Amino acid sequence: MATMNLQDIKKINHLWHQVYPYLAAHIMEHYRCDSGTVLELGPFSGGISRELARSYPQLDIIIAAEQPEVAEYLEQEVEDAGLGRSIKVEQTDLNHLGFADSRFDLIAFRGAFFFLEDGLLQEIFRVLAPGGLAFVGGGYGKNAPPQLVDNVHDESQVLNKRLGRKWVTTEELGAMLARTGLSENCRIEEEGGIWLIIRK
Repeated sequence: MATMNLQDIKKINHLWHQVYPYLAAHIMEHYRCDSGTVLELGPFSGGISRELARSYPQLDIIIAAEQPEVAEYLEQEVEDAGLGRSIKVEQTDLNHLGFADSRFDLIAFRGAFFFLEDGLLQEIFRVLAPGGLAFVGGGYGKNAPPQLVDNVHDESQVLNKRLGRKWVTTEELGAMLARTGLSENCRIEEEGGIWLIIRK
């Protein structure tokens, strides 16, 4: 997997600061529980986890990133937010997640289309607990105000292009689900972005 520029990651995470509450709320509408183990994946992690930790202190949250410098940056963000006791940060290969089977009740992966391949999707399903939910994809969340979306959209597009985002159609996602045998466990939601809603 190609190394991403840390400064661009920081820029896009800062740009999306006001979006994360809407994404967290969107996810929790599906999860419908105020406790459990949570995994947020990828270099664009942190914002959702911080919102969840503040609103749902009973959640046990881990952020996982692949690049060591990204994991270090995300850990500093957690500490600066005063949430070091609520959120842990770990480094792991995204295609070979360093977690036990069925470990997490909730998995969130915003910006997944930079990375999403059959193996990663299968890994997400492997570490998802029975009865758990994974929310994987990209977008602003269904209740993000149009003005907020307009404010971040153009710069997000520029940064996404620099970071190497792959554009994935719903047809391609459907084919991936068929290949991985996850079609019965997953549906594609197009409200507030494009998301795979995976249940186990």
